[in-house]
Amino acid sequence: MRSWDDLTTAEQTLMRRAISGYQLAGMVQNYGAALRWSGAEHAPLLRSFTQDEQRSLVPQLAAVALDLATHGLLGIHEVHGPRPTGSDRLLTGQELQEVLAEPANWLWTSSPTRRFKLTAPQSVREHWFDDAHPTADTSDLPTWTELTIAQRKVLVCAAEASGMLTGAFGIWDDPPAGLDPAERLTWVDRQLAALIPFVRKGWIEVYHYPDADSDALTVIPLENLSASMTDPAIRHEGDSDDMFVGVSCTFTYTGLAVWRSGWSSAWAARLKFD
Repeated sequence: MRSWDDLTTAEQTLMRRAISGYQLAGMVQNYGAALRWSGAEHAPLLRSFTQDEQRSLVPQLAAVALDLATHGLLGIHEVHGPRPTGSDRLLTGQELQEVLAEPANWLWTSSPTRRFKLTAPQSVREHWFDDAHPTADTSDLPTWTELTIAQRKVLVCAAEASGMLTGAFGIWDDPPAGLDPAERLTWVDRQLAALIPFVRKGWIEVYHYPDADSDALTVIPLENLSASMTDPAIRHEGDSDDMFVGVSCTFTYTGLAVWRSGWSSAWAARLKFD
């Protein structure tokens, strides 16, 4: 079996998702983030792929997925619920090729008609797990208890698939009403103080999601955080039931390695006893 470093970015992205048992839908956007984090020249610039861009990439990614499946490195199951059941089927042969060739199966939607999950055999998981989920040397970093509460909240937000900083379900409060522009900027900068060091290190990427029914996003770079976070529309301030509209954050692969190396276990232990 090849070493992890010999895999292409597309192969690594597919295998990361297979080892973790993620859905096929949304894979193309995940591939775009992997390209951006690796500094690839053809990565999407501070945004997600458009629908047309995703569809144009499906034949390339489908060929990679089919090759990995042919060599027994990953499987694709059709699933019928949030948890595995006896009715979930491993796709093979012509049916597998047809499912992979259909762009709709690769694109995220809030109401899919069919669901497919990537999986990996146990032997493959054991061979590549540490490479797909690396850790980092954190001996020079503060311990979990040495972090501020605001920093801990940001890290947990980045670790959660549905973590939002702002909006109806965000961890951050909206600025108080009645602030003038200068006061609002000062208030926002105090809020950002817990996030900015992690963004500067390249551990966390910050996203603006404008629409709950789409996975379209814009990356907010470090130098634009203050200006963007003072904008009520970007923050999605006010009363709303939109769960995934506003500003979110996520770990890059580098940040995940740091998180896994100690902070995640310390957080889990704290949850156990709280």
